[in-house]
Amino acid sequence: MNESNKTLTRRAGIVGLGTLASRVLGLVRESVIAAYFPTAVVDAYLIAFMIPNSFRRLTAEGAFSISVTSVFSKTWSRGDLEASRAFVRAVLGFSLVFLAALTVAGVLGAPGLTWLAGRGFEQYPEKFALAVSLTRLMFPYVFLVSLMALAMGLLNSTGRFFAPAFGPVLLNVAIIGSAVGLTGSMPALGLHPIYSLAVGVIVGGVAQLAFQIPSLRRAGLLVWPRWDLRHSGLRQVLRLTGPMIFGAAAYQVGLFISNALATTLGHGAVTYIQFATRLMELPLAVLVMAISTAALPSLSALVGGDKLSKMKDTYRHSLRLALLVATPAMVGLVVLSEPVIAVLYQRGHFSYHDTLETAAALRWMALGICSIALLRQTVPVFYALERVKVPVLMSVVYIVAYVAAAIPLMGPMGHEGLCIALSVGATVQAMGLVLVLRKTVGALGMRGTLWAWSKMLAATVPLAAAAFGVSLLGDWSQGGNSARNIAALTGSLIAGGAAYFATARLMRLAELDEILGALGRRLNRR
Repeated sequence: MNESNKTLTRRAGIVGLGTLASRVLGLVRESVIAAYFPTAVVDAYLIAFMIPNSFRRLTAEGAFSISVTSVFSKTWSRGDLEASRAFVRAVLGFSLVFLAALTVAGVLGAPGLTWLAGRGFEQYPEKFALAVSLTRLMFPYVFLVSLMALAMGLLNSTGRFFAPAFGPVLLNVAIIGSAVGLTGSMPALGLHPIYSLAVGVIVGGVAQLAFQIPSLRRAGLLVWPRWDLRHSGLRQVLRLTGPMIFGAAAYQVGLFISNALATTLGHGAVTYIQFATRLMELPLAVLVMAISTAALPSLSALVGGDKLSKMKDTYRHSLRLALLVATPAMVGLVVLSEPVIAVLYQRGHFSYHDTLETAAALRWMALGICSIALLRQTVPVFYALERVKVPVLMSVVYIVAYVAAAIPLMGPMGHEGLCIALSVGATVQAMGLVLVLRKTVGALGMRGTLWAWSKMLAATVPLAAAAFGVSLLGDWSQGGNSARNIAALTGSLIAGGAAYFATARLMRLAELDEILGALGRRLNRR
């Protein structure tokens, strides 16, 4: 393994650990929400939080932050600190003005945005009014998290991954703390208890941003903003961001459509899909997104150095690492969907009926995990090549594929039909991107990757058998407060993981040996 791949693995490990901590706490957060609040109210909160979160994907990691990373990594690699600081001043000055204007517009336009995302709530006027109010309160989160994402892009470019990786943990801590500590006091203020979650979102946004400041100072990048639209680096970022925003906007349009359709299916549909999404994203975030985040600076530097062959090698390497996690996660979530949902969420207001509905959503969504892994490793290559229009066009293809599948399926299958459509859309988008990439840079040399993936799929057969066999010991109608169920789920996860690990070792999967070697070297250094 070459040195750049070793660096990628090490950086991905740091990002993965931080993301794992954030996602695990995210599951705790959702579990607390499920226990404290009925699904009808949770629907309103999830739609309201989705709105600023969607804009975050436009202004933060979905577009602007990636452009900043692509441009700044080239400047930083030249070793010119003053040029790097000037770039940061210009980008920060523009960001502050733009984000302030966006925040004001979002707060004022909350009723319209809520209608677009959850127009099915109109049949429940109190639910719709609650969603509008929560949107207004939480929309300033866009300002905070976008600045955090800007800091994240800068720090990742300098090789500092710890603070960006662990910052999101603070959001979940804040929301959990607010739910537990403030829910009881909200009625005294004349507010529904669900408003405690909105308080947690804003507090968490402040904490995430503040956590990046010490690392920025150590990197020499904590500077005062400057309004300088003539700065060449900023202009390049804006040129890249424009098409990327259209691409990200296309994805968000799809998300708005998905949620709007879900709100027409009655109470609970939004919650079922969102809780299933949270679980599906856990394995993706732990390593798949971690690899993508760690790979972008390397890909950009290799493109900048005209090292196309090494860039392809980095791409294939990152994809194999991603599939190593995504493949068993796909099978495991399909097999253990009901046990996982029951143990994590079924307590308090969340019933066994809610468990079954959410588990059904999770099974269909899990089938798209490998497609999303492929998608998230391929998109950064186009960003590194500065061919940002391609992901834009493929995002439009995603929407068309999703709607074409969702409309006929949601009638007979309800929210399950929407989940099938999500997997179909992701698969069409991912395959389209790979085909375009091959036409852009030539043969990708994917035969070895396909062979490795086939061995990973074979290794999931004993995983599924072991996990399902142990899960039969549980009584999932009793939910997450049952010690028997907790023990059965734990045993299922251990048995399935051990079976996959042992089979992968017997098959001599190089990617598994590489991760184990990286962990061993890190432990030896300690």
